[in-house]
Amino acid sequence: DDEKELLRRTLAAEYKFHSPYWDDISTSGKEFVSSLMCKDPKKRSTSKQALEHPWISGDTANTKDIHASVAEQLQKRLVKAKWKQAFNAAASIRQMQKLSIISTASDPK
Repeated sequence: DDEKELLRRTLAAEYKFHSPYWDDISTSGKEFVSSLMCKDPKKRSTSKQALEHPWISGDTANTKDIHASVAEQLQKRLVKAKWKQAFNAAASIRQMQKLSIISTASDPK
């Protein structure tokens, strides 16, 4: 399952900044995320350090408006999730129909 694998990788701090999702995020922004994703709590940024990071407190973020690209990626993920739900619902209905047919066929009247 993709979600379980994502959780496993997140907990293991195994991540990458995949294109095109992270293309418009500055190096400083990626460093900020990396500082929060550090597996070793002693090396991970504290909330105070995170708030003081230049990407948050300074001017190192890209000035490009990323709303459109982020919205597009979210929309794609939403559509994929809805298709997955529809497929799972159809598979469940098909399985229930098979069980109903088997139950009806083996029911002596």
